[in-house]
Parts: sequence; C-alpha cells; structure tokens
Amino acid sequence: MEYLDQTMECIDHVAARVSFSAVAGLGLGTMYSTLRGLPLRSTALKVGGSFAMVGTIVFGLERIGYVVMKDQIEQEKTLLLTSHAFSGVAGGALNGYLFHKKPRQGMFYFIPVMMGVAALEMYVENKREERIKELMLENSLDSKEEVGSQ
Repeated sequence: MEYLDQTMECIDHVAARVSFSAVAGLGLGTMYSTLRGLPLRSTALKVGGSFAMVGTIVFGLERIGYVVMKDQIEQEKTLLLTSHAFSGVAGGALNGYLFHKKPRQGMFYFIPVMMGVAALEMYVENKREERIKELMLENSLDSKEEVGSQ
C-alpha cells in the first residue's frame, strides 16, 4: 500500500506542475498570437501543448530522479536540487533533441530553469512551514486565553 501511496504522490506532483506549465503556455501563446496577429485559438493551443509536453518530460524526469536518489541522499534540500539538476540535464537534452535536434542547447537552457524551479519550491516550502508555525502558535495562545477566562 505504501508503494501505491508514493506512486500517487509522484503523479500528483508531476500533474500539478504540468498543469501550471500548460496554463502558462496558453497565456503566453495568447499573448504571442495577439502580438504577431496570428490566429488566437490555434496558436494558444499549440504553445500550451508544447509547454505541457516539455513540462511532462522535465518534471517527470525530476520525480524519477528524486525517487531513485532518495535512498542515497539524506538531506532534503540537496536531494531536491540534485533531482532538479538531473532533470535539467536529461530533460533538457531530450527536449532540445525533440524540438531542435540540439540536445546540448536544451541542456544549457533547462539546467538553470530547473534550478530556479527548485529554488522556488524550497522558498514556497519554507514559507508554508513558517505559516504553519505561526498558526500553531496563534492556536496555542488562543486556547490558553480560553482556559484562563473560564
């Protein structure tokens, strides 16, 4: 059962990021078609589809790298950065080859992009943990005030 839970967690992780990539692609495709005077719907869908495909490759490989390296790397931040770097190299090479037949250029593009995604994920996680601590502290103070007033 634990294996199934871990698999579903990985699928959810990838799906959330791919969905965000697709929506970003739709928005950028809409802006690009407006700027260039191209057909709005078809351009937005093509760009959104491309972003979704690229996102699936890089974020799927990031999760594969994360799961494979989880046993070897104990520190969470190092694991996160390493899996994103792996994704930048492998996913970037694959995307570079698929789209332009130039895997090295894809790697040089996606390594910094994925490292930026890792930094953003760490920042969001730190903010989330800080907020949880604040809420727990507020909750404990409120419960102490209630006990004191009774």
